Amino acid sequence: MPWWGIVLIIIGAICVLLCIVGWLMVDFAINKRSKIFMDNIKIKKIQKCIEQPGSYPKLEKAYDDYPLEERIKLMRDEMDLDDDHQIFWSKNQKGEKLRAYYYEAPQPTHKYIILVHGYGNSAAIVSRMYKAPTAMRDKGYNLLLPDLLNHGQSEGKFLGMGYLDKFTLKVWIDYIIKMDPEASIALMGVSMGAATVMVTSGEKDLPANVKCVVEDCGFTNAYEQFAFVMKDMGVPTFPLLNLLEFFAKLRAGYSFKKDASPIDCIKNTNLPFFFVHGENDDFVPTYMLQPLYDACPTEKEKLIVPDADHARSVKYHPELYWPPVWAFIEKYI
Repeated sequence: MPWWGIVLIIIGAICVLLCIVGWLMVDFAINKRSKIFMDNIKIKKIQKCIEQPGSYPKLEKAYDDYPLEERIKLMRDEMDLDDDHQIFWSKNQKGEKLRAYYYEAPQPTHKYIILVHGYGNSAAIVSRMYKAPTAMRDKGYNLLLPDLLNHGQSEGKFLGMGYLDKFTLKVWIDYIIKMDPEASIALMGVSMGAATVMVTSGEKDLPANVKCVVEDCGFTNAYEQFAFVMKDMGVPTFPLLNLLEFFAKLRAGYSFKKDASPIDCIKNTNLPFFFVHGENDDFVPTYMLQPLYDACPTEKEKLIVPDADHARSVKYHPELYWPPVWAFIEKYI
């Protein structure tokens, strides 16, 4: 065989290998139903913490809200909320089933909060994190907690990283308005849920019923977020992140750079914003807060919560978190 034939075979083999890697990386990063999804590594760590306490002290501290066995069930979508709630079902334009929990305020009201969970989580998990049913209803708000695509009991082949999720969120906004045309709605999201509310806020056809937004530890765009996580894991971003971006576009239908980009979408918003971030966030880095804040053209406030790591501001310092958040929401609803 001539030397150039050998070279072509090697190049072809490399291309095939890269395609396989890129294809699998999509399942690792944005397919919660895949056996190789990123959070399955975390579940194995939690199981080790149960068997050998102290194995991962940081993880145990982050998840000390309730028993670790319960956390695993929640992450596997094997546990439902046992509070006094209703379950709503709807469908998106693709016909995929969407589920949400609904908690009605003690007294009739037109005030609503939609609280959106983060990456790999579910409505059940964010409900526990925020003690949401009690916190929201005590303030006299109706509360809706959706399961995003590929999470909880909602269908969908892939996570939306905020972009696909904006369509889910708009389904639930319309659902509330059909139920109550006089509804005044505050959007609130944590982590990828924060990205979701930011991306949604820039939509031109967003109903006037949506009055304000609270985003907690959201990222600037999905590409920069995955780059940060990969560097933190010691994984080279080139060519792996480029492969992930290409195959995510091919398989899931959206770009991490251009579509799942809260920092670009928020430039088009006309809604007032409240930005929150934990001072010690090492998953969605705290430095992402300022460019998001600067990009927002409307009335805005921000809060950096001391000592708090990712999505734990409300847990570590509820006394610092809730007063300004409620004051902001009640200014517009």
